[in-house]
Amino acid sequence: MRNYSTYKIVWDRRGSKGNAPVEIEIHLPDGTRKYVATGLKIPANEWDAKSRQITNSPFATKLNNQISDKVGKIRAHELILIDSNRLLTGNEVNIALEKKAAGSFVAFMRDQIAARNDIASGTRYLHTRVANRLEQHGIKQFTDLTYINIVSFDQFISKELKAQPSIAKHHQVVKTYVNMATKANLLLYGANPYLKFTFSKGKNKIRTRLDDNEIAALIKQPASPTRDCAVFQLFTGITHKDLEQLTKKNLRRDGSDVWLEGLRKKSGEMYTIYLLPEAVEIIDRYTGHDHLIPCRDLWGYNRDLKVLAAACGLSKVLTSYVLRHTAASWMLRKGVPITTISNILGHTSIETTLIYAKLEKQIMKEQMISAFAKPPENKPRNSEPVQPEQS
Repeated sequence: MRNYSTYKIVWDRRGSKGNAPVEIEIHLPDGTRKYVATGLKIPANEWDAKSRQITNSPFATKLNNQISDKVGKIRAHELILIDSNRLLTGNEVNIALEKKAAGSFVAFMRDQIAARNDIASGTRYLHTRVANRLEQHGIKQFTDLTYINIVSFDQFISKELKAQPSIAKHHQVVKTYVNMATKANLLLYGANPYLKFTFSKGKNKIRTRLDDNEIAALIKQPASPTRDCAVFQLFTGITHKDLEQLTKKNLRRDGSDVWLEGLRKKSGEMYTIYLLPEAVEIIDRYTGHDHLIPCRDLWGYNRDLKVLAAACGLSKVLTSYVLRHTAASWMLRKGVPITTISNILGHTSIETTLIYAKLEKQIMKEQMISAFAKPPENKPRNSEPVQPEQS
């Protein structure tokens, strides 16, 4: 005997005339059948017997999804039973249908966002914005988490955000907390709308970074907290969040060598950075401070960087992220191996670091020329032409 059920959607099981009910036919493991009402009655011309779906109706997609959601609810309950070595029965089907996800999903999201200590302040802000947008669109309760509503939410945020990577981030955030609610048994597995709804990650914009001349112009600027933070980022690739938390505890001196060590706030990954003289000089300038370098909050820092960029004559928008991207690209152009750069940046995956390699066309050009360069031709020792023998 099998330990699982099979499901089939049927119409007009009793041979009714006119509008007939659509039902879910469940073949239970014990060999019996259980019919579940969907609450839908449709005429013959709206039923496709081959695909076992509602067609020729302006509401066909919505109605078919309602049926699918109900099947998913029963399947999810059956999976729980199978995990505990139990079988789905007619009574268990009734129990599955009586289960309702109660409470506010948005409230659950906000509670989890506040309780999490594994996300940075910027990430926390984004997650809160997503929760606000869900509520603004009317998705508040667990019962609002349907495929149709998520499709509608996608259309709603697409009008405001435009860029597909930003839209994908919103869905990824919602999906994260939906999965958390499922693990907490607040939501049935089959009720997860992202089992059916998929989204494209899109393509990120080309990362802005400074060229060698722009880097030189920045380094030549007079010393100031903003300039020193910016130059320190150039020579270390450190993020603003990690930079503002640096203290003497992050320094390790080995003779004349100075190393910077710590855990990335965002990922928890360990980073180890050898400090070049330019970076050590900046640290020594602020010996009496609690932090290695006095650094403003991200908003204020980015605002000051715009002023610094103007003083350097830069046309590019200068931000903390641009400095980090520049540092990675600069190290790559200087010949630092990609694996070393990955360790310096504290990336969890080498794939993230390889993005910078793809951006450096000059390096690609030099490597291609070097790889396909023709070896020098071997000349014969005697360069004099051979005279033919005379007869």
